[in-house]
Amino acid sequence: MKRDAIDKFAGEWAREWPNLNVSHLETVGRIWRISEHLRRRFELWLQPHGLNWETFDVIVSLRRRGAPYRMRPTELSEACLLTSGAMTNRLDRVERAGLIVRRPAPDDRRSVLVELTPKGIALVDQVIQPHFATARQLLECLDDRQQQTLAHLLRDVLTTLEPVDDEAAGDDGTAKASTAAPGKGRATAKPAAKEKRARRPT
Repeated sequence: MKRDAIDKFAGEWAREWPNLNVSHLETVGRIWRISEHLRRRFELWLQPHGLNWETFDVIVSLRRRGAPYRMRPTELSEACLLTSGAMTNRLDRVERAGLIVRRPAPDDRRSVLVELTPKGIALVDQVIQPHFATARQLLECLDDRQQQTLAHLLRDVLTTLEPVDDEAAGDDGTAKASTAAPGKGRATAKPAAKEKRARRPT
């Protein structure tokens, strides 16, 4: 059996603190570590397009919504798992790049809508298929049945953290696939009241 970094960490804890229960490392630890590897690889391939993960996350969330490709900042915050302050800073950067505009909401002049520009739409349409292909390649170590099993197990974990609303679910009650990254659902449901929105591991 191949060994990975988590096996090494668990062995070190077993030596240092024999009675400490580290069984979660076999799953949670690997999910976290894989997410960091995925983020780094996506950053590398997005860079030649003038994108980083934060920018990409915003524009694909808007593109996924459909024409006219606009959302309220609160909806984007929930989709990207960001606090409102962090979302504002991110939108500032994406707007400076000319990929989005913020317009007054017609039903409430005190609020705004975030909308993809033609430049933003063109960029998403250029990179989304290569992005999906890159993501799929990372799972080629698993056969189709293994991938399906893994997807179901990860869904069970994710739904304990992030309940799925009816709009975000398919006809069979399963979460619709996201356009941004593997395992990323459209997180429109609000987190538990006592929890802050955490940065999504990507």
